[in-house]
Amino acid sequence: MDTTLIISAGILLGCLISLSWFAGSDAPYVPTKMDQIRKILKLAGVKKGKKFYELGSGDGRVVFEAAKLGAESFGIEQSWLRVSYSRYKALKLTSQASQTTSGRVKFYHGNIFSKTYKDADVIYIYLLHKGVKRLEERLKTETKKGTVVITQTYHFSTWKPFKKVDNFWLYRE
Repeated sequence: MDTTLIISAGILLGCLISLSWFAGSDAPYVPTKMDQIRKILKLAGVKKGKKFYELGSGDGRVVFEAAKLGAESFGIEQSWLRVSYSRYKALKLTSQASQTTSGRVKFYHGNIFSKTYKDADVIYIYLLHKGVKRLEERLKTETKKGTVVITQTYHFSTWKPFKKVDNFWLYRE
């Protein structure tokens, strides 16, 4: 009986962890391929003195890349497990030689649709079409003049991009 209870609890825990890792109907976990990210972030103006937000930051890879370019970088994610993993990676960087990068990175657990991004200089979005559509009007009215928004794969229907590179589109509000 005890063995069955332990196995059942382990399976239940495994299911909960899996659900948290892959949670999200607007932003399921699909890692961004990093081969072009640095180029895209530079085109968007990510550099020292800028504030960068990734909405649906997953494992934090794009947030860390923006920090390497000097930006104060924020990742907002709904999966507490992915936020914890990203924070762990940031702590690991702190203990290594990359203290300058990790000090400019912060990860928050939360709903990307209920936050405001008035102070953002650059916003990166890699969501499904439904999520992009939900953010489109809000970002148009909430962001300051000159904010650059990057979409990957699914794009805004009413904004005109100033640059298209493969499946990345850059907009300036």
